[in-house]
Amino acid sequence: MTRSIPALALMVSGLLFGCGGMPEEGDSQAPSEGNVSQSTVTTITGTGVRVVYNSVSDSFTVHDTLADGHSAVARIYNGNTGSTTYCWNSNGAGTSAVCNRDYPNNPLLRISACTGEAGPGTLVACTSAVPVDAFAPEKK
Repeated sequence: MTRSIPALALMVSGLLFGCGGMPEEGDSQAPSEGNVSQSTVTTITGTGVRVVYNSVSDSFTVHDTLADGHSAVARIYNGNTGSTTYCWNSNGAGTSAVCNRDYPNNPLLRISACTGEAGPGTLVACTSAVPVDAFAPEKK
């Protein structure tokens, strides 16, 4: 126990006298510029459905993950336009469907993973809407 006291004193004095990683006077800790990356893929999973949105390609892949007799659906609310659109996969369990969109830069989307009845176009159940936090490179 007495041997640890000098080590503790050394650690405390280092923190008190600037050895704890703070910049010295004249040093700068400005953030360095470099490659900043953020995920471009958002995945929302619900019972029987998984929706994957890729903001680089503006595509939705809707996976039907359960043989429950319902279609898998992505419900997409666009905050820029106030409109709601859907991407339906009525191909059955174990399948996927892709819907391509062409949103302007930085769309304000909220996406839900739903199940529904494709014939009448009615939804059965949906997850809470998830805001898209991914961003794509500027489109030209």
